[in-house]
Amino acid sequence: MGPAPSHADDGFYAALPAFERFEDIAEAGVYSRVPDSWHVLITDVRGSTQAIEAGRYKEVNAMGVSTITAVVNQIPDLAFPYVFGGDGATVLIPPSRRDAALHASRHAVALARDAFGLELRAGLVPVRDLTGAGSEVRVAKYRMSPHVTLGMFEGGGLSLAERLVKDPDRGRSYMLAAAESPDRSLFRGFECRWLPIKTRKDRVVSLLVAATSRDQDTQRRVYRRVMEGIAAAAHLGMDGMRPVEVSGLSFGPRASLRVEASIQSAAPGGWRFWWSTTTAYITVRFGWLLMRHGLKLGGFDGATYKRDLIAQTDFRKFDDMLRMVLDVSGAELEGILRYLETERTAGEVVYGLHESDSALMTCFIQDFAGHHIHFVDGSNGGYTLAARQLKEQLRARNETVPRSG
Repeated sequence: MGPAPSHADDGFYAALPAFERFEDIAEAGVYSRVPDSWHVLITDVRGSTQAIEAGRYKEVNAMGVSTITAVVNQIPDLAFPYVFGGDGATVLIPPSRRDAALHASRHAVALARDAFGLELRAGLVPVRDLTGAGSEVRVAKYRMSPHVTLGMFEGGGLSLAERLVKDPDRGRSYMLAAAESPDRSLFRGFECRWLPIKTRKDRVVSLLVAATSRDQDTQRRVYRRVMEGIAAAAHLGMDGMRPVEVSGLSFGPRASLRVEASIQSAAPGGWRFWWSTTTAYITVRFGWLLMRHGLKLGGFDGATYKRDLIAQTDFRKFDDMLRMVLDVSGAELEGILRYLETERTAGEVVYGLHESDSALMTCFIQDFAGHHIHFVDGSNGGYTLAARQLKEQLRARNETVPRSG
């Protein structure tokens, strides 16, 4: 593809100041309105619940991360926000990079088909369509570490974009078709090498919480209170419930690299699949030695990488709702559920929660100098199955289902 045309709005996200306390997601001052000229890319796996119930949750998670990987690789010179949602992803794109995002998305759709036999739905919605319908897309930049920032979103625009893409009639105008065959180079840096990370306590919970008020200021007060309430119910700060620690990281046998190899080869077998599995396995074993002993080789620093990996996991985020993956004891979970039920009974929130015995981590490595991010979900369903409970609570209120995984 030729060079991208310039546009005055391109640098909008790059120019935003970053905040460093996650709790500030409930502060109005950290958000800025996304220009109407931008676009919202939405992807999700059709039939994700059935695929997860069939034991394919790693493949479902992988397609959400693959979307982000493909778009970032296609547009490496510009900062833009994205969020991983479990069975899909959301990416915001400036107008001059619209065609590049379309290209990457169509190849992600083709990859899902060829590598896993999954149907990845992808749609591109202009922000002006969302604001014209009365919703805003407001974004903030959360600094996870000195190297990585993550977009946070409010205003209801992402929820509306998802509904539009999934609508059987209106969605047709936004839907993207698959490429003829996937361009494997778009997925470089995708890694899925860690074994599921076992809970250090009792349970790993994937939690979604959505405020029910339509008023933005009320929503912020509710989310601020919910974050405080969850931390107090568990008698810990949020960092005390972080599901990923160095002690829990481990690699498995060659067979555990199947999902990554399928993506890198764009096929569930064959010589490219074998080669991807073999090279990943050798790299894993060598890298683990460097991390275990804190050694350096070339651009890889085993000690620094471990520290950055823990800091750069997206175990908590906000995209028109609060999303968290937490490692909790049985007593802590009971406290959290009691608190959430109090808020739900009062009509302030709806929520969805899925329990498992481990967390699943899928990675995107741009380089080993700190530019890598690690996407976390609960094993065996995570956010996708938590969304089912949240939707049931919303239907009980006879309300529209918002963006929920």
